[in-house]
Amino acid sequence: MTEHNKQKHTSSMDVKDKNGDLLGAVCVTPSKEIGKRDILLMDEKAGTQSVRSTTELINMLSKKDVPFEERKNVLDFLAERLGRLEQELTINTLKSLSESKKQL
Repeated sequence: MTEHNKQKHTSSMDVKDKNGDLLGAVCVTPSKEIGKRDILLMDEKAGTQSVRSTTELINMLSKKDVPFEERKNVLDFLAERLGRLEQELTINTLKSLSESKKQL
């Protein structure tokens, strides 16, 4: 079982390089703009970088010698986390619409 499967409700996961050393973490959080998400790579040595897309993140991890299986785990984590955030946004939107209709 991968690390992100053990940590059910988390917005980040550790990422290791080809030697098994901790490179840093990938984080997904809601953005300041409603409906948008921030994807961050928090590198232990290089600092934190915001990425525009999952493709950009995977390319960055590849350049940092993160193994293929680890990059696949990151993609799985991103898909799970982004799906959960989308679901939360939909639920909150529906609740707001329902409350607005009750006030009319």
